[in-house]
Amino acid sequence: MSILAAQFQQLSALLHRTRGDWQLAPFACTSLPWPELAPALMALDEALLDALDEDDSAALAFLAPFRSEMVAAHDFQLPELKRAADYATPRWSNGIPGRKWAQIRDFAANITTEHPILEWCAGKGHLGRLLAQQDTQPVTSLEWNADLCRQGEQLAGQLTLDHHFVCADALSADATRWFRPEQQALALHACGELHLRFLRHAAAAGTRRLALSPCCYHLIDGEHYRPLSAAGRQQNLQLDRQSLRLPLQQQVTGGERVRRLRHIELTWRLAFDELQQSLTGSPDYLPLPAFPKRLLSGDFADFARWACEQKSLPVPDSIDGEHWLQRADSRRLLVKRIELVRHRYRYLLELWLLLDRALYLEEQGYRVSLGTFTDRLNTPRRYLLQANKT
Repeated sequence: MSILAAQFQQLSALLHRTRGDWQLAPFACTSLPWPELAPALMALDEALLDALDEDDSAALAFLAPFRSEMVAAHDFQLPELKRAADYATPRWSNGIPGRKWAQIRDFAANITTEHPILEWCAGKGHLGRLLAQQDTQPVTSLEWNADLCRQGEQLAGQLTLDHHFVCADALSADATRWFRPEQQALALHACGELHLRFLRHAAAAGTRRLALSPCCYHLIDGEHYRPLSAAGRQQNLQLDRQSLRLPLQQQVTGGERVRRLRHIELTWRLAFDELQQSLTGSPDYLPLPAFPKRLLSGDFADFARWACEQKSLPVPDSIDGEHWLQRADSRRLLVKRIELVRHRYRYLLELWLLLDRALYLEEQGYRVSLGTFTDRLNTPRRYLLQANKT
């Protein structure tokens, strides 16, 4: 049994035993689900809850007397991989945000270009363009957005690079034809189903080298995740999209403004739920889709009218915003207390998903490694899976 397989088995057993901690919907809870934790959690005011939730080490220390096995599991940390020697921005990189450029540079620092490159879900091909300048290997960037392909082609042409674009849908059955054995396939922050297809297509073609940084695990076909590896399919975690969103609930700290917007959004979502329960007579939580943050800059009554329209509910003639916001206050604290526990499983669940992908490639005859390719301040999605065909 490989080291990755052994770690996967231990992690699977832990996640099974602790499903009552992480596989629940905090917004739908009406009380704390853990009697043994209630006194400690109830003693935390909102400021301390927020401070602990933003500091993993402090939160784990707080929970250690109650969840020692979960806390100990965090000792398994993936190794740090290479970082770029510098982050100087060449003229052609103008317009790429600093953190994104750092991610591209750090990802590229881990790539050894011995074969022609396929860049999967490439956007304008910034990564491929950087690699095309660093080596003589040709680069093919696959992207479905025709406008981004045109811009990428123009930038490559200005630099006279052997870098070309394929305008194609990565989710189409035809996309598999772009994978070849003597090739290196790369995907930087490919979302959900896109990176699952990447792995399946590459394995089927016997592509020599792979490098993948996954993102947005919840964007899959179907409501439940079907593990890639045989080892994963033997488990019964039953990961729905809500569970798959958990690793994504970790953001680079954005300062006071971002913190304030998170507070408002949580309060307004709960206040709307109080309102919709009075309108429908149902005690069930009604989730809202993601929405632009500009909706949070107006009045709650306007937000509630928008939400009613989104959910095809009758819009009240008048909405007493203060009443519903007050009703949301106690629920907000309950949600934050539950999330303080639930968020400590973000890394463990993401690690499980990464190991499932790694074991799938091992089963397909690849030698696999996992590590972190960039700093956390650049992005929480900093994990790199690399595989070589043996």
